[in-house]
Amino acid sequence: MSIGSPRQYAPGEKILVEGAPGDYLVLLTTGRVKVTGRLCNGHEGLIAIRVGGDVVGEMAVIDNVPRSATVTACDDIDAHVVEGRAMRRFLDKHPEAAMQIVRLSNHRLRTANAWRIAFGEFPVRVRLARVLVELAEDYGRAVRSHTLICIDLTHTELATFIGSQRETVQKTLAGFRAEGVITTGCRRMEVIKLDRLRTIGLLPTTSR
Repeated sequence: MSIGSPRQYAPGEKILVEGAPGDYLVLLTTGRVKVTGRLCNGHEGLIAIRVGGDVVGEMAVIDNVPRSATVTACDDIDAHVVEGRAMRRFLDKHPEAAMQIVRLSNHRLRTANAWRIAFGEFPVRVRLARVLVELAEDYGRAVRSHTLICIDLTHTELATFIGSQRETVQKTLAGFRAEGVITTGCRRMEVIKLDRLRTIGLLPTTSR
């Protein structure tokens, strides 16, 4: 943080833009962002969600290539912007920090590989349940006995994230609503029965 400049981003603001040059990375200190990429049909597909404590834009700094994805603020963001030259000097002087960047890249690669395996192994209902569990547990907020998912995602973004079609996701969400597992409203989703959702996703349920 000492080598970066503080910066704030408003909800909906583009922090990084796919294809654009950029020799800097962004350290998120508060808030949530979504990482998306352009699809062949012109739509954007959800790649990941990042939160305070995460780094985005590190690939362009290390590889000196255009941005591989777009990063959009989901709520008010406090961040530090670190120029590439300053970051590379820092990593040269602090090899333990460079190792953390390597570990971060490896973790993200393993996560991507796990999802690719899930695409081929499980039906849409299981994949969608797993995503909703992850969103609820990692980015949810307790509201009474329910969990409000605090990330605004469209049905198209959910569909691309799990390798499905928008219409299929809509039908699957309707099934979850009918079972009383979730409720949805205008840009709002609450998980009512998290353990039931974990069961649908073939995940271990929490002990009581």
